[in-house]
Amino acid sequence: MEKNDNCTVLVASCDKYADLLGPFSALWRKFWPDCPFEVVLVTESEPADAKELCFDRVVACGTGGNWCSRLVQALDTIKTPYVLMLCDDYYLEKPVETARILERLAQAKAFDAANLRLIPNPKPSIPYRDGLMEYRKQTAYCIATQAGIWNQEFLRGLADGKASIWEFERYGSFAVANEKRPLLVTPTREFPFADAVHKGCWEKSGLAVCRANGIEPDLSVRGLPPFRTRFVEGLKALVFAIFPASLIVRIQNALGSGAKERH
Repeated sequence: MEKNDNCTVLVASCDKYADLLGPFSALWRKFWPDCPFEVVLVTESEPADAKELCFDRVVACGTGGNWCSRLVQALDTIKTPYVLMLCDDYYLEKPVETARILERLAQAKAFDAANLRLIPNPKPSIPYRDGLMEYRKQTAYCIATQAGIWNQEFLRGLADGKASIWEFERYGSFAVANEKRPLLVTPTREFPFADAVHKGCWEKSGLAVCRANGIEPDLSVRGLPPFRTRFVEGLKALVFAIFPASLIVRIQNALGSGAKERH
């Protein structure tokens, strides 16, 4: 099938998460067999089973870099003006509506959006046009790695010079004061995925999606989160429920709190 020349799917990974790519590929082929875009994996080393995976090509950046430097290196190889960026643990759980994704891509182009997120997380506050919502700039997680369509030039500029996903999201959210292009988001979850792994451990929802589709993940590589991780994450959720998220993230940014690289 001829690939769409306006957008590329970019899946961000690393060697530490290579075990996630087999299930990702199986679910991708099942739930988005008519994906009209080139699908590119960016990681450190080319997977040994690369030919069995769903990716059209692999950008192997080598070790010694970080999440953002690999992203920039991959973007340097992509010619399309838009990128649908995903993480390697975004496991499809339902069929993707290709026509709807193409409609959102057309809107991203028509409205000159810096980003059009395909899941309203966090909840947006500003109505936009044609059923879309908008994130207020300089607020917590107005920039995030949730599934979404990115203006490639904007994405590259945002990632350049940063290191981890942590920096990309938390620092990036407060680095867009002068950005004129809108940060848009759909009113409902339009890219049907489960966030399968968190803090290096399987989420129950991720395991459930795999097993519902006849996939048994290798639990010798990673298991379910220990009690301490679940307890700490529960405390974090409570803090975010009590205090304004933007205040918390500004404090975290100032203190460098939790600045650990996921990949």
